[in-house]
Amino acid sequence: MQFRIFGLGISFLIVLLINRFFGVAVFGEYSLIVTISQICSLFVSFGIPNTLIKIIGNRNYDYPAAKKLLIKSFKITLLFALIPMLIFYFGRHFLSNSIFKNAGLDSYFLVFAVAIPIFVAHEIFVYFFIATKNFLKFNLFMFVVPNVLLIGFLVLFHFLGKGQYFTFLAFSLAIFFTVIIEIFTVFEWKSKDSIEVQSTKMLLKTASPFFLSGFLMYLLNGTSIIILGLMVDEKQLGIYNIAFKVANLGLLIIVSISTITTPKIAQLFGENNFIELKKTIQNATKLISILTIPLVLTVLIFNQAILSFFSSEAIIGGNVLIVLILGVLINAMSGNGDQILNMTNNQDILRNITLVCFIANVLISIIFISFYGILGAAFASLFTNILLNFLCVYYIKKKLGFYTLF
Repeated sequence: MQFRIFGLGISFLIVLLINRFFGVAVFGEYSLIVTISQICSLFVSFGIPNTLIKIIGNRNYDYPAAKKLLIKSFKITLLFALIPMLIFYFGRHFLSNSIFKNAGLDSYFLVFAVAIPIFVAHEIFVYFFIATKNFLKFNLFMFVVPNVLLIGFLVLFHFLGKGQYFTFLAFSLAIFFTVIIEIFTVFEWKSKDSIEVQSTKMLLKTASPFFLSGFLMYLLNGTSIIILGLMVDEKQLGIYNIAFKVANLGLLIIVSISTITTPKIAQLFGENNFIELKKTIQNATKLISILTIPLVLTVLIFNQAILSFFSSEAIIGGNVLIVLILGVLINAMSGNGDQILNMTNNQDILRNITLVCFIANVLISIIFISFYGILGAAFASLFTNILLNFLCVYYIKKKLGFYTLF
């Protein structure tokens, strides 16, 4: 937990540095491109990160076999990465000028096009650490190493007088050097070709349901940011993203506990130990809720004071923060439904749920943002959270026989 607290503190420091060094508008551009990069990474990874957790957990692979599966995963995903690299490289002018009406985004997209394979590799590495229950390495490479490197590059570029897309270049360089360290941490230079693991065909078949549900799940959060990038100016986008980052403080608790419970759920389901499975899931939901409620109350009371710490201009996002933090509370008290469905062979159901919620989110976001701006985006996010969690809780009860609610 201490790693996540450290990561949380340093992530807020990053938001503060970008806003103070480069301005709220630049933070808006940075947040937009980071969101697009994360969505693209999920698309390219084709659901394989979650598949690693499920296969390694269900089949109790030892570490050499898990690494063999990891190598096979890289071969698939890095091949897929060539397509978006070409799209964003050659289409960056069109995206910047015609879609987002901001010529300054051109350089952001150029950096992103080159960095796509690095982002995908990092995504797979951190999920591999979860799958092999190496939580120390997961915490280090998820919360500590990339954030510390990012701060270093941000400070460097600030003192060099650089601005705008150099914020995203700092992010990309931080992930690049993190991946280099991950490679030396995971791999031995000795081949273990004699180890048999799941075939590439079966790996893709298992991953495909995770791909769509995971991709759409992230889009549920990222859609509002992308639509805002199309409909409001960079300053408003920056204010929304400051509120979004603060609200996602609650997600740190959910991620921290689910990181430990997700491989355990996969293992218990693989062993058909449903009594212990129910106990593990319900205890996790209780713990997440108990830890999240005080945080939500603090944000509800001191929302403007918290936002003013990052920028005086961000205070107007107080109502946005209130709406977003209520969505986090709903997530916490409903249980980690998406991962529960994924790890219990109900990934097809999750895919259908996320598809319905994604379509609803797009439609509601467009309507609400056109009338209420960034507050409309927050309400669209809240509505989608309610719908998603209701459907997950309903189907978990239907398939597994128990509720995950706090």
